Amino acid sequence: MTTGKKRKYPTPSHADDGNTKKLSSSRSKSKASSSVSNDQNASQPANPKDSFDGISTATSNPDRPPSNPYDDIKHAIVQNDGSRQNLIRLIGLKSLFAKQLPKMPKEYIARLVFDRRHKSLALLSTDPRKKNSDEEIIGGICYRSYPEMRFAEIALRSEC
Repeated sequence: MTTGKKRKYPTPSHADDGNTKKLSSSRSKSKASSSVSNDQNASQPANPKDSFDGISTATSNPDRPPSNPYDDIKHAIVQNDGSRQNLIRLIGLKSLFAKQLPKMPKEYIARLVFDRRHKSLALLSTDPRKKNSDEEIIGGICYRSYPEMRFAEIALRSEC
């Protein structure tokens, strides 16, 4: 049962109460020298938290949002229609599924991926060196759709 009294929680104090440690003079000198070196090398982010896998997220324009490294990923619906590009991508998907699912028989993976009733959604790398090769595939889903039932069965799913 509640008594109707409100609990009072202490408010956080942002003032220095004397319990915080101050930086030593040698630490502050090294910090000052590192800020000078960062000013000389403006291409490197000043703070390691401002980078994501080597991509700087610090922007000079505060109105523009930081760039997303996943904006460069493409996708394609791939089906076994006999075209050269789709066959290359299907081979890449088969290789990726076999690598990521080592206990699944490779014949079964090939049968699902190359089945004409199955479709695959392939995630593609934008690296120009991998263009039009089976290494272009970085992820994918193999599925079979049943439009009359408004249903889709996911057969295989994997990513690098």
